[in-house]
Amino acid sequence: MREAKKGPWKKRLATLGAFALVAGLMYLLFQNLSKFDYGSILQTVKSYSWVSIALAILFTAVSYLIMGGYDWLGQAYIGKRQNWKRTLLVAFYSYVLSLNVGLSIVSSSAVRYKMYQGWGYKPKDIAKLIVFASVSFWLGLVVLAGVALCASGARFDGAYPIPDALVKPVGVLMALAGVAYVVACRVFKGGLSLRGRVFALPGWKSGVGQIGITVADTVAAAAALYFLIPDEQLGFFAFTSIFCIAFFGGLVSSTPGGIGVFETVFLLFLPTTANQNELMAALIVYRAIYFLLPLLVACSLFAVLEGKAIAGKAGPRMAKAQGWLSVIAPRVLSALIFAGGLMLLFAGSLPQNSVHAEWLQGLLPLMVVELSHFAVSLIGLALLFLAYGIKRKIDSSYYLTLLVLCVGAPLSLLRGDGIGAFAVLALMAAVLAPCRRYFYRKSSLLDLNMETGSILAVLLAVASSIYLGVFVYQHGAYEQQSWWQFEFDAEKPRFLRTSFGVALLGLLFALYKLVHTARPDAGEPFWKKRAAVERILEGSSVASANLALMGDKRFFFNEQETAFIMFRISGKTWVSMGDPVGEAGAFKELIASFRETAARFGGQPVFYQASKDHLFNYVDVGLRPVKVGEIARVRLEDFTLEGSKRQSMRSRLKRVAKKGCSFEVLSQAEALLEMQTLRAISDEWLAAKKAKEKGFSLGYFDESYLANFRIAVVRAEGQIVAFTNIWETKSKQELSIDLMRYTKLAPPSVMEFLFVELIKWAKEEDFRFFDLRVAPLSGITVGNAVPFAHKLLDLVFNHGENFYGFRGIRSYKDRFNPEWEPIYVASPGSWRLPFVTADVTRVVSSRPAKPMAAPAGLSLN
Repeated sequence: MREAKKGPWKKRLATLGAFALVAGLMYLLFQNLSKFDYGSILQTVKSYSWVSIALAILFTAVSYLIMGGYDWLGQAYIGKRQNWKRTLLVAFYSYVLSLNVGLSIVSSSAVRYKMYQGWGYKPKDIAKLIVFASVSFWLGLVVLAGVALCASGARFDGAYPIPDALVKPVGVLMALAGVAYVVACRVFKGGLSLRGRVFALPGWKSGVGQIGITVADTVAAAAALYFLIPDEQLGFFAFTSIFCIAFFGGLVSSTPGGIGVFETVFLLFLPTTANQNELMAALIVYRAIYFLLPLLVACSLFAVLEGKAIAGKAGPRMAKAQGWLSVIAPRVLSALIFAGGLMLLFAGSLPQNSVHAEWLQGLLPLMVVELSHFAVSLIGLALLFLAYGIKRKIDSSYYLTLLVLCVGAPLSLLRGDGIGAFAVLALMAAVLAPCRRYFYRKSSLLDLNMETGSILAVLLAVASSIYLGVFVYQHGAYEQQSWWQFEFDAEKPRFLRTSFGVALLGLLFALYKLVHTARPDAGEPFWKKRAAVERILEGSSVASANLALMGDKRFFFNEQETAFIMFRISGKTWVSMGDPVGEAGAFKELIASFRETAARFGGQPVFYQASKDHLFNYVDVGLRPVKVGEIARVRLEDFTLEGSKRQSMRSRLKRVAKKGCSFEVLSQAEALLEMQTLRAISDEWLAAKKAKEKGFSLGYFDESYLANFRIAVVRAEGQIVAFTNIWETKSKQELSIDLMRYTKLAPPSVMEFLFVELIKWAKEEDFRFFDLRVAPLSGITVGNAVPFAHKLLDLVFNHGENFYGFRGIRSYKDRFNPEWEPIYVASPGSWRLPFVTADVTRVVSSRPAKPMAAPAGLSLN
């Protein structure tokens, strides 16, 4: 428990530390802004030889090829190899996304999970591989930085010098971390135990390989930048040590590509004779080559694959690849669109191409140029917002983005940007156009609820473009009359007008997205859709789907009404009871549509008691599954009362039988005749337990609800003393129980007698599984490294789904030798989680809601 309490504070401190790092470095960069000159930076960029550019591209390609080694060693670690083409492919897309989007562990993990899942890997093995790759990278980065510090004889006397007394000791400690890891791999072959948890370590040779792969990768990445810096006296070891620190800072900051942080570390700490303008030019060219060029290659590969599919030239491998492409493509395309919008905003803050501007001056009226300049910057702002819709796979975002790119490309020529911006926008449109199949979700862009982080990213991009303009025009006075100065060469007034308009519109739209909510009026009541619900239930193989017949929930259908989600709203949380029900092929789109609808009304979706079969659909829409227990399912063909292990159970059952107890299954008509007796037993049971009925995830005694089912009863001397209603599936895949009540006249172990007899009856009826329902928190250990909010969520669900007060639920259900399957709560992982938790608690622990009323003249029956 102590570990669980310390964990979140460590995480919060780490987050605050990362924020302080970014803020501090940005402040230092701003303090040194006067040292830079835009003209000198531009001239240095133009002066690079093709040899320097070619070397940077070559080492970039080598770095990305070596990245495949992380997955290659990880596959060996879990004992499941893939061919080298697949290994390189998963590594390439993982790192392209993580380096350009930020949150490297999260973004690359999503890519790896989907791709390896499509290749038949189990979730547990995928998790091991992801952790292995992450440990390899971070450990190797630390070791390389340490070795470089030790080997370097240079003095780190940059803008902010590093004391010589610290360099060697820190380097030795960092290098020793790698030695300690390899020794641990050699000594602790059975695994390393820390705080009650056992960590399986690879062999020492694999440990050396982990460090070696990262060293080779990072050296290649560093070399790509090293050959761009015009300083022949700069030692490679000194440079590499600063490169590792800068790379580390960029990744920790979680900003896209570490932008700003990576550059600042170099500008402030690198011991070089190159001036600041030359160093900034090298960093700009390096970012274009190492970060943006691979992103463009990845997107172009999508376009080629989709072009083949459209032309009918795609083979069977392409069909198999659709699963992971549907996840990766929107994310990578979103990064590309966001980069395009940022490029247009930055271009609006920079002076025009002089040659192109002179050509425009003799061809077009001044007002056309002014309007084009303003319009293209607004198009850049629109692309920043549309990138979020692309990531969420919204069909209208796809069409609008294509339209904006096609309009923006020719307008960029009229603005004076030259052929470069036109070519980039045209290429982006060509890459996006064939990828229509990935954008299938229906939603209004105005009603789409953007995440706070995405809104802040847009605002940061706008602020950065203004910051860039202030830097470029820093030597001029910003007098008031310059705002309204309209001339072909009036660059600064044009920047001021455009920046003010973009900032104002961006801020207004961001505020609109933050505060806009609509009144929840989604889903249909049971009385209105009863026929559709019952029709879909007939095809369901999940017995607990019969909770839909309680009448206390709303229903969210797909367009074809072949599947539904049953849910209730509490506060701003839309709580779904279990997975969607119906046609499995419709679940992915249905879950996404449910999330979009909830977001449109300012709500958050939560799937309570979600199964393992559809976890990735929840992850795909931004939800985080947390294990909250297990379901016990008895495989009926294997169930037997024979053997020594069943001796105690046979003894208990014989004692119940000697009391004159017998088992019977009542038909629906027979159950109606006994309803008053069943009501009396239920009331007595509730009074004895000092309990009250609960709804949503549990059935409650209601005649109209129980009339839908057969009832299993135990009679003693002809009198009913215990009962449960039976949830059946028409496919006979599964059978389960819901309401369980007994009277004080019932002998001990009467419910166990009822369960066993019902299992025997189900076996005779050719059912495959008997579902014993949920064991809360089963399979969850105290040492699980999950955030405190999720631990709290687990505890809440323990109380919300308490199986009538039994503490030994798992041990009780283990008597029947079931197969245990995990259940989850898929919820948003954000600052709203505590409020979501409270809302879910109210729903799960609430008393039965009255069935949603039907209009006069209609009935639920």
